[in-house]
Amino acid sequence: MVQVSRWKSVRRWVLRGALLGIVAFAALLGWYVSGPASRITAANQDGVPAGAIPRLTASEIRDLPMACSMIAREGEPDTEGRLPHRNHVYLAEHDGIYFAMFTHWYGAEDQPGSTVRYVTSTDGISWSEPRRLAEPATDHGIIARGFVERDGRLFAWYATHTGDTFFRNGKRFSDPAQRDAERNIAILESEWLGEEDGWRFSRRVMEGYLNNYAPRDFDGALSMALRDQDRQTYLATSADNGMTWDVGPAMPVPPAPVQGDPGLYLPDEPVVIGRQGETTRVLLRNNNTEDGRLWATAIVDGAWQAPHPLNFPADASKFVPLDLPDGTSALLGNFEPEVHRALLHLALSGDGGENYDRLYRLALEGQYSGFVWRSPQYPHALVDGDSMLLAFSYGKRDIAVCTASAEPDELERQAGFALVPRLFEGLCNRNLPRYLRQAAGYAGCREHFVWG
Repeated sequence: MVQVSRWKSVRRWVLRGALLGIVAFAALLGWYVSGPASRITAANQDGVPAGAIPRLTASEIRDLPMACSMIAREGEPDTEGRLPHRNHVYLAEHDGIYFAMFTHWYGAEDQPGSTVRYVTSTDGISWSEPRRLAEPATDHGIIARGFVERDGRLFAWYATHTGDTFFRNGKRFSDPAQRDAERNIAILESEWLGEEDGWRFSRRVMEGYLNNYAPRDFDGALSMALRDQDRQTYLATSADNGMTWDVGPAMPVPPAPVQGDPGLYLPDEPVVIGRQGETTRVLLRNNNTEDGRLWATAIVDGAWQAPHPLNFPADASKFVPLDLPDGTSALLGNFEPEVHRALLHLALSGDGGENYDRLYRLALEGQYSGFVWRSPQYPHALVDGDSMLLAFSYGKRDIAVCTASAEPDELERQAGFALVPRLFEGLCNRNLPRYLRQAAGYAGCREHFVWG
């Protein structure tokens, strides 16, 4: 009897200790979520916090809940048992129908064999099953590049390539003529013929270049940023509604910084954000994780200006500019270097895109699923009246489309506190010790660490 009583006493103390531990853990978690995981880093006059890369520059972050629809997911495995991957999603609205296109592939990205698929919707919420938009030629791969409207007709752009990948990534040639001859990428175009006939190949738009987004119209002239196989950046303009293109000189790239130092390294994913007179503004993704700032440049009277950092955090994948109905400039992207692609943001500017003073973390429906935190990346957006659609790839596996208001006041009204984005902003933080990041990755950030 004495031994039984002793075991009961031990169990009571064990239970009390466990309860105290749970209470302490909950209190610590609440403090972390409401404090360090969502605190705005104080920045100096250059926008760089002391001893850290810039986390954000907005005066306040608000979490914005968003309702989302999965428009492509899972799928049939190939002959080797591999499930499909999907990325490079783009949106359009034409004749009362919403369109989304995306790249679909098995195995490694940007390899021969990848295809482009599309879905349609009449309300932006319920979508058709994915169908073929374009197939590659033998030993080629293709990737989605966006929609273009011309003369009341809708066209889909996609890029083709041969060889192992789109980019040469430093490949050297003993004969310069061989280097010039191996320009095996091109932008192709197919025309929408209607629900019954689908898409028909139209033409080869451009040889030797790859775009990120469809061209933008500035006062009747089209502009878009391009890259070639060596990742050099160019500006292309068209005065005849996109039928022919004038490609300017390559952007001079400043010397790469010493490893571990801030600076611009491998400028990538160029995006035209504005044009006024003879000045075109371009944003650049900086692949230097030690810098953490978004970079910008401009073309003035046909000449590239020196790239410079912005007082705004870098983006970890492609980002897209958009104009809201009231004229507010916005950017959609993964604007928080500490967590790379774990969070998607919408940034609003009050001065025409020079500075972004309002930043929303998008609390995306379905991002946390099956105890896995899925990374939203390579987004696109479509403003349609007073609403907008936002599309992205979850971990390069599934494609989602979300709906939101396009009115800044309504966005602010809907924004509020959301536990999961703030919690995982902390757990997925790249500045945490490696063993904590790995533990968090196995627990819930798995796809973020695989694809981020």
